[in-house]
Amino acid sequence: MTIRPFLLLLPLLVCCVPRPAVPPAPVDELRVEMTSPAKARKLFGNEPVFEVLLEGLEWSEGPLVLPDGRVLCSDVPRNHVLQWSAAGDGIFLTNSGDAADDYSREPGSNGLALNATGELLLCQHGSRRIARMEAPLDAPAANYVSVADRYRGKRFNSPNDLVVATDGSILFTDPPYGLPENGERELDFCGVYRVDPRGTVTLLTKDYSRPNGIGLSPDGKTLYLGNSDGQRAVVTATPILDSAFTLGEPRVLLDGTALVGELPGLPDGLAVSRRGRIFATGPGGVWVMEPDGRLIARVRSPAPVSNVALSPAEDWLYLTNDDRLVRVKMNLP
Repeated sequence: MTIRPFLLLLPLLVCCVPRPAVPPAPVDELRVEMTSPAKARKLFGNEPVFEVLLEGLEWSEGPLVLPDGRVLCSDVPRNHVLQWSAAGDGIFLTNSGDAADDYSREPGSNGLALNATGELLLCQHGSRRIARMEAPLDAPAANYVSVADRYRGKRFNSPNDLVVATDGSILFTDPPYGLPENGERELDFCGVYRVDPRGTVTLLTKDYSRPNGIGLSPDGKTLYLGNSDGQRAVVTATPILDSAFTLGEPRVLLDGTALVGELPGLPDGLAVSRRGRIFATGPGGVWVMEPDGRLIARVRSPAPVSNVALSPAEDWLYLTNDDRLVRVKMNLP
């Protein structure tokens, strides 16, 4: 999540009836820079196709593709989740951050995910927690159960992004970006945490100044993290040593520190394909890498890209791109 000054907007009434479908608009200013041309063409084709699905967001985040094909994304300062589908678009969920405090910026949800039983999980800035929506996906409602809101009795900063492991554990990052200007911070570090299936919270690492995007390799043995700090703008890969998620030594896959200020964006959200390729946001757009860090391509954007998601079939890559939701066509693996 890029740091931006936001004003709190009043929540809207829940409205899940989509507006009539509008054909996706083409995008002229986005392009794929093919660093490894043969591999990049296999992924994106000779002439990559981009489409704008949603526009006019305050700050888009947390894209998620549902099993029925609907695509969700958070509009963090407006405190709601939007949905897009071929049938139309509209508000999926209001008060998505469950903002109980007097927040002056970023009160809504950020990262979104589904747990093993298909329930919606949200990183809630307003309530400073990981929450589960207590409503079915076809009838969403702002009714939540807290999954984790504290570490050793102290409230989290503002959980930002999350990933669900095969054992049901939820791994998430906790930078301070969602805290209000006058908010009282209870933790003096920014952690990466695990909530195990019993609900126990453990700290995996506090070695990142601004941990943000998070992902897992297909075999569950490597943890990927984006650090959205302009002084150390990196994406790392860290071995997971055991079933307790003990972490080994991280290695840097992407270091964009020298590009901060020259190109828009920072290491933020990321996605991992079934073949283990990493789609990581960074300065200039999205960096597409092999598991060993070799660069395949960059999806270049003149505006920051906060996060990415792959469709279940991996035939589309979705980007939350500042004030809009965009997708680029991909070849089936």
